[in-house]
Amino acid sequence: MDPRRATRESGTTASQADSAVPGRQRRTSVVEVRELRTLLGLIPAWQDLAAAAIEPNVFYEHWMLLPALGAFGAGKNIRVVLILIDDPAGAAPKLGALLPLARVRNFRNLGISALGLWQHIHCYACTPLVRAEVARECIEALLRWFKSGQAGASLLEMECIAGDGPVRQLLVDVSEELGLLSLTTDAHARGLWSKEGPAGDALGSAVSGDLRRTLRRKERRLCERGRVEHLALRPEDDVARWIDEFLRLEAGGWKGLAGTALAYSETSRRYFEDVATFANRLGRLLMLGIDFDGRPIARRCAFSAGQGSFAFKTAYDEDFAHFSPGAMLELDNIEQLRALPGVRWMDSCATPDNVLINRISNDRRVIRSLAFGVGALGELVISGPPLLRWTHRRMQKWNSTRTKEASPCNKQVAQ
Repeated sequence: MDPRRATRESGTTASQADSAVPGRQRRTSVVEVRELRTLLGLIPAWQDLAAAAIEPNVFYEHWMLLPALGAFGAGKNIRVVLILIDDPAGAAPKLGALLPLARVRNFRNLGISALGLWQHIHCYACTPLVRAEVARECIEALLRWFKSGQAGASLLEMECIAGDGPVRQLLVDVSEELGLLSLTTDAHARGLWSKEGPAGDALGSAVSGDLRRTLRRKERRLCERGRVEHLALRPEDDVARWIDEFLRLEAGGWKGLAGTALAYSETSRRYFEDVATFANRLGRLLMLGIDFDGRPIARRCAFSAGQGSFAFKTAYDEDFAHFSPGAMLELDNIEQLRALPGVRWMDSCATPDNVLINRISNDRRVIRSLAFGVGALGELVISGPPLLRWTHRRMQKWNSTRTKEASPCNKQVAQ
């Protein structure tokens, strides 16, 4: 469906801002959508955008974001912002960019309104989907919309985006061109496996001989007790069984005790079942496992996206923790990634201090958070004295501490 027609026919009350980008033929439109049924009508255009994005982000594709909005978006005041690109020849406009924004509440005491990229408890990357061929136009339209005041916010926060990618660079470059003040509020690195690692490091090159020998010794000891099988999900396998096994393993460990396992709530369980089932239908679900005498003792889940892929979660039976089945699966993942055609890297989505992942990944992905300010209060936060910036960071840290498990960069990988 034509994206503009979909938003018109939905009866949505979303605001729309049109702007002709100076010096360019194409006209851009910024549309805010708040109704799920409108987004459902955009799925074909959304799929096309994801396939043509300058940077992949599986967490903002329709089959992951729509279930997340339904499961975790209630009461969050979320708007999905669309950038539409008109064709000068009169053809239907293309969906040029898509990003979910939510009202940030931690500045209310300062009288500052803020919008930020929406993150839920199981979202580990927030880079917006931006069409490669019109990436600069889309970023410019987004920032002009924010600067114009039509976004209804004096701060725009872009948290947990790929810090070394083209989207982040365009945000910085275009904001400077528009005279929009910006500030990097956070930066850290997390493990990345790349087929084109730095200095020619190959996949698996970071795995030391000592670790390999240790894991082989542990596996031999486990084999002395019973039959050990290393598994990978195949197209003909029963994906529902794999999903159920993963959920049961995760719920049986420390996450189950802490109440943070996917199976802990029906909402989270249903979310994972939906996204994993749909990903499998698309041929983009990557699951690995280890069985002992036919009993699942470890499962790992990841999703592919174009030339990249994103690790999601790992679970293992803690009765077998001494044998490090989670670490074994991470080595299996390296071998699987090596064999995947067209996939060049996998983002570990792990915490920056994850010892195992940092030890075995052959590259790093920088994750940055940016903030843009407009108006007197917004610019004061961005360019104000060190004390105000410190207050800004402290408030962010306080807010993230309240939802520690929900932090998009706090994914734990089983070791």
